[in-house]
Amino acid sequence: MAKKVKPNFQENVSETLLIPLYMRAKESKEENPIIVDKTSESILSMVDYDFSKFFTDVRCQLCISFRTRYFDDAVRKFVARYDDAVVVLIACGLDPRVERIALSKEYQVYELDFPDVINLRRQFLPESSNNKYITGDITNDGWIKAIKAEHPNGHFLFILEGIAMYLTEEQVKRFFKNIDDNFDHAEIHVERMNKYLSKRTHLHESVNNTNATFSWGCDDPKEIEKWSSSFKLKNEYYYYSDEYKQIRKRIGLKAIPLKYIPAYSRSLGIWSYVKNKKYLRMCC
Repeated sequence: MAKKVKPNFQENVSETLLIPLYMRAKESKEENPIIVDKTSESILSMVDYDFSKFFTDVRCQLCISFRTRYFDDAVRKFVARYDDAVVVLIACGLDPRVERIALSKEYQVYELDFPDVINLRRQFLPESSNNKYITGDITNDGWIKAIKAEHPNGHFLFILEGIAMYLTEEQVKRFFKNIDDNFDHAEIHVERMNKYLSKRTHLHESVNNTNATFSWGCDDPKEIEKWSSSFKLKNEYYYYSDEYKQIRKRIGLKAIPLKYIPAYSRSLGIWSYVKNKKYLRMCC
């Protein structure tokens, strides 16, 4: 048996990448899985870590499965729409998205995370000319300018998965501004939580078992539009309300408060924004 790899994280938030890795692998083994991810199953078996702290967090498993399916579909649709598609996966962790969706159409992918995460990632998932890794900080614009120079006329999809809630509002604003300043055609899909949960890390069973803490939360998707006149809201998706039937099936009566208590029903989900001259003319 091959020796397992023990993660050596330098950033508190980096440890949280092991939560979705575990949840994807676990969901993949369910009788009627929301997602199937054999690569995550394989990676999980090679990581030396006490995953038992995540065993009982069924809600987290469901939410991560829903977001994975959503973002996988977003990439598929975006790549199908544009021949010059460039997909940028922010806080990629150990997510084998490119391998999982396995598109036949060629497209460019960049995957960004902290150096400690990318070093770990390279031990399991190889880079290629069409799938390049970037070590950096989401709030810096150096890597943004670099990929813009490589694809001056490209259509860009930016996915912020499992990271925005650990940033400050100023950092999220800066990211949107950097994208606005550098790209004419861009979509940003950001996973977010509401203000109530952002102040209560202890309510998240799995994250509470790491050293990470939540920071940013937002209740109104229109608030982000106020940061920049260029980006317009395209879609809202909420795990507990939009996927209530599936959640109820899995966890029974415990799902009822998630659907009908306002603090929870729209607490977790994904907001999508688009900056595109043609789209803006249609909206405005």
